[in-house]
Amino acid sequence: MPTSNAKQRTYLALGDSMSIDQYTGVKGGGAVSQFHQWLGDSWKLDDRSVDMCRMRYVSRDGHGEVITLTIGGNDLIADMQHYLDQGVESFAEEHLALLQSIRRSNPDAIFIVGNVYAPQSPLTEKMSLSLDIANNAIAANARSVGAALADIRETFRGNERTYLCYDIEPSFKGATAIADLFKAAACEAKLG
Repeated sequence: MPTSNAKQRTYLALGDSMSIDQYTGVKGGGAVSQFHQWLGDSWKLDDRSVDMCRMRYVSRDGHGEVITLTIGGNDLIADMQHYLDQGVESFAEEHLALLQSIRRSNPDAIFIVGNVYAPQSPLTEKMSLSLDIANNAIAANARSVGAALADIRETFRGNERTYLCYDIEPSFKGATAIADLFKAAACEAKLG
C-alpha cells in the first residue's frame, strides 16, 4: 500500500464493467473500488467507469495522478462482424487515439490500461484470433503512450469459470484479480 500523504491526490477510473461493482455481488467489490481502497484515504476517487461503455463514450476531460482504463470488450462485441470480416485495424486506431487523448491531458500520471478477456463460452477460432490481435494492439498502444499494461486476458485465461459471472462480467474474484493487476502496475511505477 502506498504511504500516506497529506496532499490529496486523484485516482481517475475510466472504462466499462470490468471496473465496476455491479456484478460482483459485493458493495465496493469492483476492481476500481478495491484499488481505491488499497491506495488509501489520501486518494480521492473520480470514478467515470460505467457498464456497457465503449471507447467513443470514455470521458476525455478527467485528470488524475493515477488513471486506470478498462475498455474495448463492448466495442469488439458490438462491431464483431466488422472486425471478423475487415480486421481490427480501426479498433486499434480508435483505441490509440483514446489513449493519446488521455495521456495529453495527464502527461505525468501513472496510466494503467487493461486488455480484454474472453467470455466463459468458447470462442470460435477466428474470434479467438481476432481477440488476440486486438489485445496485441492494446499492448502496443499502451507502450506507445507510456502506460502500464494490466494483462487481464492472460490472468483470466483458464480461470473464466471462477473470474466471470453471467458469461462475461467479472465476479468478485475476477474484480479482485483485476485490482491486483492495478496494484502491481502501481508498485512497478513506484507509487508511494
